[in-house]
Amino acid sequence: MISDEDLEQLRYKGESADRDFKQAQYPFSGATDHQKSELLKDILAMANAYRAGPGYILIGFKDQMPHPAEVVGIAASGHIDDAALQQFVRSKVDPLLEFQYEERLFDGKHVAIITVPRQPRPFAPNKDYGKLKKNTVYVRRGSSTDEASMSEMSKMALADAGSSKTIHVDLRIDTERNTPLPAYLKLSFLEFGDLPDYEEESWIDMGNGLRTRMPSMRIVNRDYYREGADYYVTHNRTVLVRLSLANRSDFALGEVKLELSCSALQGESIRILRSDDLPEEPRSGDFLYRGGFRGLVDQLREQVSIDERAAEPLCHILLGTLRPGETGRAETDIALLPTGPGDYILRVRILAKEIATPIVKEHLLKIEGEVRQMGLEDLMPLLYREYLDQEE
Repeated sequence: MISDEDLEQLRYKGESADRDFKQAQYPFSGATDHQKSELLKDILAMANAYRAGPGYILIGFKDQMPHPAEVVGIAASGHIDDAALQQFVRSKVDPLLEFQYEERLFDGKHVAIITVPRQPRPFAPNKDYGKLKKNTVYVRRGSSTDEASMSEMSKMALADAGSSKTIHVDLRIDTERNTPLPAYLKLSFLEFGDLPDYEEESWIDMGNGLRTRMPSMRIVNRDYYREGADYYVTHNRTVLVRLSLANRSDFALGEVKLELSCSALQGESIRILRSDDLPEEPRSGDFLYRGGFRGLVDQLREQVSIDERAAEPLCHILLGTLRPGETGRAETDIALLPTGPGDYILRVRILAKEIATPIVKEHLLKIEGEVRQMGLEDLMPLLYREYLDQEE
C-alpha cells in the first residue's frame, strides 16, 4: 500500500515513463471489450516501460505540469474489485504480469492506484482483444504509448534477463502464545490521578501505653505508588505481537527488514515498545534495582528498535539474510500500548535487497474495554494482592 507521503511526492513529479495520471476511473464492470482494452493497454505499456523502479497509474488525478497534479477523485460507484482485475489481466497477458491495485482516500477524495513493479519483459496480449493485437508489445515512452519494434523487444528481454525474480514470503503476525493475532481484543484502560509519596514508619512500644515512631530501617522507594500505577496501567492495555517472516522464494533474500507501525482510526494514539522495555512490578524498598535495563553495547546490537521521532512510532526489525525456506523471527516481542478503545490498523512493510517495491501487509484490530478512573484506594489491593490472598 502506497503511503500518503509517497503519493504526495508523485503528484509533484508529473507524468513520465513511470507515472500516468488519469482523471476518470477506467470502465470495467459491465464495460465492452473495447473499453476494457484501454485499461489493459495502459497496464501493459507501464509494465514494458524503461524505468529503474516501480511504475504508477494514478486514477483520480489531473496532470497540470508544471504544477502538482490536482486530486479530482473518482466516483465511489466506479469501484473495481482487485481479484476480478487480477484475473482479467492474468487471462489476457503472457507471461504472468504482477501488479497491485488499491482504492483509498487521499486528500479527502476517493482515488485508485495501480502499482507495477519492475519485472522481466516483454509482456503482450495472448489474443486479439478490443483494440489490442495479439503478441504486440505496447510500451510507454514519456507520457505516450507506442508499439515496440522487434529490436526493442529483444533489448527488453536481454536487459531484464535474470534482473528480477518472483518473491514469495509468508509473514506471520502472532500473539506471544504463537497463535494468530485476533481481529478483536478486550482490554482494561486504567487512569490514575496524582498519587502521594510512599512512606514507611515503625512504631516501638515504650511501655505504659506509650509508643514512639522510628524511621524505616531500609531504603524506601518513594515512587512506589506511582511506579505501581504505571505498571498496572501499562500491562492492562498491552498487546504483545510476535513477528516472523518465512522466505518461500527459490533464492536468498538479503538485508531483510520489517517496519511495523500502528495507526488509530478514531483519534486515539498508540505507543510501541520492545517487550523487554515494559515496566517491571516495582518494590517498595531495599533492592530497588531489579535489572531490566540494557547496557549501551546491548542496545547497539539490538535487531529490534523503536523510532519515536515521527508522528507515529515506527518499529524496525532487522532479520539479515534469509535463505530459501528459512524463517526469521524478531528477537523480542513488540508491545503495542493503545490509549483507549477503538479501531487500529497494524501495518508491516517487508523490505529486502531483492524487493524493488516494499510488500505491505495490514491487520485491522478492534479493541474494546472499560476506561476506569482509579485512586490510591484502588491501587492498594493490586499492590498487596499476594498478602491479601495469603490471608484468605
